[in-house]
Amino acid sequence: MQLVVLGSGTTIPHADRGCAAYALVANDGSILLLDAGPGSSRRYPALGIDPRRIVGIVNTHHHADHCAELPILLFLRNVLDPPIESSCVLAGPVGHRAFVAALVSAFAPGLADLSDTLRIDELRDADERTFGPFRIRVREIAHVPGALGVRVDCDGASIAFSGDSGPCDALDALCRGVSLALLECSYPASRESKNHLTTVTAAQTAIRGSVERLVLTHFYPECLEVDIAGEVRAAGYQRTLVLASDGMRIRIEGAA
Repeated sequence: MQLVVLGSGTTIPHADRGCAAYALVANDGSILLLDAGPGSSRRYPALGIDPRRIVGIVNTHHHADHCAELPILLFLRNVLDPPIESSCVLAGPVGHRAFVAALVSAFAPGLADLSDTLRIDELRDADERTFGPFRIRVREIAHVPGALGVRVDCDGASIAFSGDSGPCDALDALCRGVSLALLECSYPASRESKNHLTTVTAAQTAIRGSVERLVLTHFYPECLEVDIAGEVRAAGYQRTLVLASDGMRIRIEGAA
């Protein structure tokens, strides 16, 4: 399985970092999207992301920097020639069905017929699903009500994705035993937050989860002004550390 970083930034515009969006590519070519921040689909051609191979889109929560590309992706299913006819699951937190229905109403008739090849799945704490070769489990985490963190298992490897989350037991549990943890790191050590991770709380989460390979992402501009790796190391995390950047590809191997 491969992780492709489509956007490692936030809602604040940055020249080098788009809004939150990630793709997991299975060995058979199937693709699972984790969040879909605005503008992320423009990176598909350069990064080899084939929209026809997307079997699921998991939105962790409904903040615009994580889901505003969704109507573009739905519209894309109709405007490609020939149109995409393969099935795809639109998964998200409680309220996702109403959210997607509102998008369809706002942008109709350009969006795909949801009764045809698309299925909506609302996920609650501890739910498990299988989308193509991807097996997922979600936990409700410390951000906004219903926001989800996700664990994905595929091809003998596993990844935990925080979405947006502050430190919490549920996120610690998702991280335990995974091949790689993809954690947001919104702020430097000098700024405390209960609903986002900082360099310190991201490090502490990784330590509690015994994470062997940590990828940090979702950097607000103030976080980019500090030595992120230095602050993470100072907080005690000494294992493999990667700072995500747009366009980065990471191979995920090793059974959990």
